[in-house]
Amino acid sequence: MDSTYIESKTAYKTGWGKARWRRVSGLTPEERQAVRTGNTVWFAFRPWHYTQSGYKVITVYGDTFDSREPTPTELAAIAKAKGVSDGRGVSGLMP
Repeated sequence: MDSTYIESKTAYKTGWGKARWRRVSGLTPEERQAVRTGNTVWFAFRPWHYTQSGYKVITVYGDTFDSREPTPTELAAIAKAKGVSDGRGVSGLMP
């Protein structure tokens, strides 16, 4: 299945690591439906660690939305959507 990549301008992450209330908030109804149907919805965040890409892909488990680091393929698609195609890699994508 060819996934559609959608950038969320309103999403934000609360909780980190194994925090009990870790989730993604601020999603629009359209973005929530897109995640549920298998499309890739992503958002930018300020990385706390040098190994983080600065982007998160939203996942869903039941009615709870969470996030994860994008795969290299997803990161390349995000770079293409952001217009970064000069080979700078992740460092060229930092928000």
